Amino acid sequence: MRITNQMMVNNAIRHISDSQEKTSKLQTQISTGKQFQNASEDPVNASLGLSLRSNLRTVESYVNNAENTNDWMLATDYVFTQLETVSTRATNLVMRGLNDSLNNTARVTSLGTELQTLIDQAVEAGNTKQNDQYIFSGYKVDTKPFSLVKGATFLDTMGNTVDSLTIDYSGDTNAMQRRLGPDQLVTMNVPGTPIETFIASLIKAKEAMIKDPYNANSLQTAMAELQSSLDTLSQYRTSNGARMRQVESAADFLAQVTAETKSLLSKKEDTNMAEAIASLSNQKVTFEAVLDVSQRAISGLSLFDYLK
Repeated sequence: MRITNQMMVNNAIRHISDSQEKTSKLQTQISTGKQFQNASEDPVNASLGLSLRSNLRTVESYVNNAENTNDWMLATDYVFTQLETVSTRATNLVMRGLNDSLNNTARVTSLGTELQTLIDQAVEAGNTKQNDQYIFSGYKVDTKPFSLVKGATFLDTMGNTVDSLTIDYSGDTNAMQRRLGPDQLVTMNVPGTPIETFIASLIKAKEAMIKDPYNANSLQTAMAELQSSLDTLSQYRTSNGARMRQVESAADFLAQVTAETKSLLSKKEDTNMAEAIASLSNQKVTFEAVLDVSQRAISGLSLFDYLK
C-alpha cells in the first residue's frame, strides 16, 4: 500500500490528538482527585463505588444511632448519680430523726424542710431531658413524667396544717430500642417506675418525720422502703451501664467498618496522586516528542507534495 503525504499528516494529527487527550485526562484526575468523572469511563469500579457508598450510608446511620443512644444513656446514668446523692442525704436525715434526743421542732423545721428539698431535687432529676426529650417517659418523650400532687391535709408535730403529697407519673413503660447493626438492637431507656417508687419513699419518710403524733416505727418503715427503692435503682443503673458498654463496643466496630469502607471506596474512585503526577510528567515528554516528530515529518514535505 502506498503511503501518501496526506496519510502522514493525518497520522501525525491523530498521534497529537491522542497525546493531548491522555494529558487532559491525567490533568482532570489530578485536579478532581477522582479516577473517572462519568460511570461510562469505568463501569466496573463505578458500580462497586455505588455499592460501597450505599453500605457506607447504612453504616453511618448505625453510627448516628450509637452516638444518640450513648448520649441518652450517659444522661440516664447522671440522673442515677444525682438520685444516689439524694438518697445518701435522705438516709442521714432519717437516722437523725430517729434520735430520741431530737425535739419535734427540729424534725419539722430542719429535717422535714430539707427532706422536702430532696424530694424536689429528685423530681427535677426525674424530669431530665436529652435532645429536648424526657428520658424517663417511655414513648411519651414530650410529656413531663413526674409531678407532685397535693392531697389531704394533716397536722405536723408543731400543729401546722400540711398538705400530703403523692408523686404522679405521666409516662409509660415502653422500651425504646435502637438498631446498631443488621441484627443488633439495644434498649436505650430506663422506665420511670423505679424513680416514681423512690420519690414516693422520700415523701413517706418526710411525712413520717413531721406527722403528729410522731411515730418512730413509721419512720423506720419509711427508712426500709427508702433503702429498698435505692436497691432497685442500683439494679437499673447496673443494667444501663451494661448496655452502655454494648453500645461503646458497637460504636468501635462501626468506626472500624466505616474506615475500611472509605479506604476501599478511595481505592476504587480516588486518584493515586503520586502515580498520576508521574504519568502526567511522562505524558508531557511524550507529547513534546510527538510534536517534534510530527513537525519534522510534515516540514520535510514541499507544499506541492502535500497538495498531491
